[in-house]
Order: sequence, then structure tokens, then C-alpha cells
Amino acid sequence: MKVLIASTTVPHVSGGGSLIARWTAEAMRQEGHDVEEFYLPFPTEPRQVLSAIVGLRAMPFAGSADRLLAIRWPAHVIRHENKATWFIHHFRQLFDLWDTPFRGVPDNAEGMAFREALRRIDNMALSESRALFSNSLIVRDRLRHYNELEAQPLFPPLGGDTSRFRTDDYGDFIFYPSRLTPIKRQMLAIRAMRYTTTPVRLVIAGRPDVASFGTDVADYVRRQGLEDRVDLRLGWMPEEEKVDLLARCLAIAYLPRDEDSYGYPSLEASHSGKAIVTLTDSGGALEFVRDGVEGLVTEPTAEALAQAFDQLYLDRSAAERMGRNSFDRRAELGIDWPTTIARLLGDGA
Repeated sequence: MKVLIASTTVPHVSGGGSLIARWTAEAMRQEGHDVEEFYLPFPTEPRQVLSAIVGLRAMPFAGSADRLLAIRWPAHVIRHENKATWFIHHFRQLFDLWDTPFRGVPDNAEGMAFREALRRIDNMALSESRALFSNSLIVRDRLRHYNELEAQPLFPPLGGDTSRFRTDDYGDFIFYPSRLTPIKRQMLAIRAMRYTTTPVRLVIAGRPDVASFGTDVADYVRRQGLEDRVDLRLGWMPEEEKVDLLARCLAIAYLPRDEDSYGYPSLEASHSGKAIVTLTDSGGALEFVRDGVEGLVTEPTAEALAQAFDQLYLDRSAAERMGRNSFDRRAELGIDWPTTIARLLGDGA
């Protein structure tokens, strides 16, 4: 098939939304499809959103391929006669983050009107899709709640050559690889280290979204005297170094607040045969991790998280067992590219 993949992007910011589009294109090409990718810059400032949506709506993609696959909000507003949408998340600050500090717009008549305008736009554009997928059960449920639309859950696999991942041993450190941002709650993992009773260590790796937040994190580690137990590797990390840390860690931590999917760190842990520590309010991560099976699920407090870190340190055999279960979980959930591509291109094609 001739396929167009359309995704939005924020210049100089790379995340899961960009990776899923690129990896999907690569997987489709490997199966012999003719794929072109379009990454369309889109603002993060709410007041610029509506005019940018008008621009996306005017993009001349109609009649240009057998199927257009829209990935990442709001690429689904693009017109095409055989459009499919893999819905990753809403404009979150106006929907599932509305009642949180991350809302970003005032809770007044203007803010509510803006929210309703985006809901109507989503309903219109998503209803045009010949096939509608969500990347998780939680996003499927949000589409039901906010838009009264039904999506088919389709869990995204990890891209590239996954044979690069390996299991060396189960060391003395918890590894948290992710971009550094408050909603990922790396600071909670660091605070937990004040309450641990074993020699367990913590390695945090990732580029800060905002440089000042990285500075704040480093200052906190220094003030609390945790430099010998918390290893901060703030900035871009080469893939080889990340794979090595995954291979040697005791387990990984992935602690987002109400995340819209299980997150690529969970899949990287799975490919590396490692258990995953997450939280009861981490959202999509709970679709992959079952407490005591693929990892540990704790309350979102530093004390509870510290207990989980200590538990893994004291029982390496349990950490190894949960790591094996984590490896097997992908097959159990059907997380592989042949299944994914068949579904993305099959329904309505």
C-alpha cells in the first residue's frame, strides 16, 4: 500500500509521540509498503492552537495515498478519504489534566469555551476516521468519556533492532530512564532514597525539559547529601550506555502521573528482562505491570516507594522472576509489529 503517516511535532523536542510515528513507518517499510512521513510543527501555547488546527485542516493530502495514518494530536484533523487515527492522547491540559496544576488555561468561561471547541473539533475529525485506535486502555476510556467515541486499543511496540537489549545481571541500582520533567516524578524517586534502609542506589538519566528543573533536582540531591547514592545523568544519553544500564540494573522505575500509555521505559525494561516499579496513579503503566508479577506497584509516596526499592534489593530472586514475567508480558498482550501493522492497515483499507 501507499501510506502517508502524518504526525505533529514540537521543534527540538523528542518524545514518545515522535518515536511511535517514526517506528511505525520503519516497520511498514520492512513489510514492503511505500511510506512517506510528514512531521508538522505544532504549538504548545494554547492561544495558538486553533489557528494551527485551521492550517492542518487545509493540508492537501486528499487523494495522495491508499491510507493516511494520523498519529499524535491533532494530526487527525487532516482530511483524507481513507484516514485512520492512532490516538495517543488529547490536548491533555484541557482534558485529563484539567483538575491538576498542569492545566495551563484559566478555569473560567473562556477556558471552558476553548475546551468545548477542541472537543467538537476532535469529535468531527475522529468521526471521519475509517479506523480509530488508541495506544492504551486508558486513552480508549478517555475517548469514551470526553468524546463518546469507541477506539480499538492497540499497544505500540518498541522500534528498531530490539536484539540490542540484553540481561547481564541484577545489580544494586534502580534505573529511571526518561525525559526529566515534573509529571514524570523523578523527584519522588529521589525523595524515596531518604527512606531506604538498604544500600540500594538510584540512577536517573534523561534530558530536562527545562534546564532550571535539572538544576533544582541536582541541588536537592546535594542538599540532602545523596550524591553517593543518587547518580544523575542529566542530558542526552547514548543508546549504548542506556542499554548497558538496563542490562545491569536491579529494576527500573517508571513513575509518571496518570500517563496515557505504559511508556517506552516499560518496554525497554521488558526487552531487558527487568522488573518495573510504578505507582497506583501512574495510568497506562498499570496495563503492563501487575503488582508482584511484572514488578511492584506502590502508593505515590516516598516512603512506599522506598520500601519497594528495598524489597527488590533484599530479594534478587524475586526481582529476576518479575523480570522474566516482564519479558513475557509483551507476547501476552500482542505487542509486536506484524500484529500492529496488520491492524493499522487492515480495517477499512
